[in-house]
Amino acid sequence: MLKIGWIDYINTYPFNFEFLDLKPDFKYKLIKGIPSQINALIRENKIDTGCISSAEYLENREKYILLPDLSISANNKVFSVAIFSNVPISDVETVYLSKASKSSRYLAKIFLEIFLDKKVKYKELENYENLEKKTVLLIGDNAIRFSKKFKYIYDLSKIWNENTGYPFVFAVWAVNRDFYEKNKDLVNRFQNILNKSKIEFFSNLDFYIDKIDFEDKAFLKEYFLSLNYDLTEIHMKSLRIFKDFINNIKSH
Repeated sequence: MLKIGWIDYINTYPFNFEFLDLKPDFKYKLIKGIPSQINALIRENKIDTGCISSAEYLENREKYILLPDLSISANNKVFSVAIFSNVPISDVETVYLSKASKSSRYLAKIFLEIFLDKKVKYKELENYENLEKKTVLLIGDNAIRFSKKFKYIYDLSKIWNENTGYPFVFAVWAVNRDFYEKNKDLVNRFQNILNKSKIEFFSNLDFYIDKIDFEDKAFLKEYFLSLNYDLTEIHMKSLRIFKDFINNIKSH
């Protein structure tokens, strides 16, 4: 039985073999949660594999094996990871950070502290009340849902690309190293079905978008085409740059 950490965000549809009606030839169980929950579950050996924050992988590389050719990345604007505000970033004093994703929290701090050389106070985003009165980091479906409340949107993937020239890798598929050593064939079969799902989804993009419960189909197509689901040497280089920036942030 393969225990799989699963994130129910729109951006994971290309990996959703159940949605695509692909039948794995192995037994599995999906354990669902937001990215930070999946990070904790795999770190604590409560799941075997998952789509984890790239920052989680970078900070605990000795514990994980990367599944090849799979990520959630963006070459430029991504729509679903941004700092939202109703005042210009130059006037912002406090930023509320979503608890949902480790990578995005680091990326927000890299944008503010390194790219802008700006000091702000950070607070945890505890709820979504009076959101339009705050400057907030939002990710995933909530970023899409609440974007119209804000005048200024600082798309963090676009900002990363402008400053580094590389795509930003938000998440990678990883497996616990100990589990992999004992179950290589099972892990390979799982990796194959994720790859098959990704290829099938984009080969028939309009067909699958029509099946997703989301009103604005034109936006949805633009959104999926803004994302990248590969893991090439270029992506790995971007991860190494991200690791250097994380170390810089921690040393401040």
